[in-house]
This record gives sequence, C-alpha cells and structure tokens, in this order.
Amino acid sequence: MRVLGFDASGPTLSVGYVCGQEVLADLYWKHSRTAGTHLVAWINMVVQEFGRPEGIAVGIGPGSFTGVRIALSAAKALAFAWNVPLVGVSSLRAWAFSVQGYQGPVFVSSEKRGLAYYAGLYFIGRNFLPEVVMTEWAVNGELPDRFPLAEPVAVVGPLASDSSQILQVSVRPLALDWPILGSRVAFLGQGRLQLGQVDDPMTLAPVYIRPPAISTPRGRIGPTGKGRQ
Repeated sequence: MRVLGFDASGPTLSVGYVCGQEVLADLYWKHSRTAGTHLVAWINMVVQEFGRPEGIAVGIGPGSFTGVRIALSAAKALAFAWNVPLVGVSSLRAWAFSVQGYQGPVFVSSEKRGLAYYAGLYFIGRNFLPEVVMTEWAVNGELPDRFPLAEPVAVVGPLASDSSQILQVSVRPLALDWPILGSRVAFLGQGRLQLGQVDDPMTLAPVYIRPPAISTPRGRIGPTGKGRQ
C-alpha cells in the first residue's frame, strides 16, 4: 500500500512516502516554522515522482500549535482532492519510531518552553514498533513519581539537550538527536489503513493537551513602529 506521511509538530518538517515495507522518500528539514512554505511543495515533488498515494497519514500532535494545524489542514485538503482515506497518528509515537538501531525505553519530548513540554514514554522491542508505556501528557516542571527511571532511557526532542532536566528522566539517560521521519508517520498510518481504521477528515482534530502559549510583546508599539517600554 502506498502511503504519504508528514508531520510539522516538532522542530523538524518531515515528509515521507512508503510502499509496503519500502521507504520511497524521506525529506526533513529542521525549520518547521516554515512548514507553510515548504510542505505543499515537498508533497508535490514526492507525488510527481511516485504517483498519488492510496492513503495519507499525518501527525496530529501534541506539538507546535501552528505546525500541527498546517499539517492537518493540508492532509484534509489532499484527502478530499484525491479521494483517499486519511488517518491521524501520534506525533510523539512517530518520533519514538524514528529512532533507528535502538531497543529499550524511549522518552520523547516536544515543544519545550522553559520547564513545560509535551512528553511520551515508549518501549521499542525487537519489531522496532514503539509500544506505549505512558500516553502523552503535558509536563510542567516535575515528572511523575516513577521518574527518574533506573534503567537506561533514550531521550529525544529538546529535553535531550538540557543537561539538568534530562536527569529527571533516568539516572542513565542517552541523549539522541533524531528527527521525526515522515516514513515512520506513514508506516504507523499504514497499519491502521490496512485494517480499515480510517478517520473522518471532517472531525479529525489536533491533540491539544494544554492551551497554546501566547507571546506578549515586551513593549507597546509606538507610532514609528518601534517598541516603547
């Protein structure tokens, strides 16, 4: 089955295309804030090369409020235009699935702002399909009492570069720099599509665990366009 998968929930814009178990394309760029500019162009390039997909999988968060909405809007429009089924998948689970050559627990963090971020805990076994250990939740300062874990834990996302907070996850953390891969979004969606577990484009919505952050200007904008304290 040919499946197009993409995600713009984290620090990486990702587009992937799979056919069966073969990865036909994987494009990613660590500038997700430009998703609105590059997402459609990348999708067009992949589809021109490999043809229209038989299904679409899209990351629905949790993650960047704007990025998730851009990706989901594009997925809905394409599903209607091409008349193909659509499924939404967890962006954090797809991120854990993107970690290659590793087996064991994976802690995924996303959209970190100060002490607040989204998190999910997964276990990757021999089939490399991440099993959910703890469903995604919004962290605000402290992790649940079960943390830090005693065993080694791979940590991906912005928390991996925070030397103090990463020790809250495990006494033996392994910081990994892995992007979300569009092919992994596609593979997660492919399983559901083959089982006929499709989502209704009219009702499929982003995963919002916490209200979107709102930035407040530091100063009032004066008549010259410059901020005034």
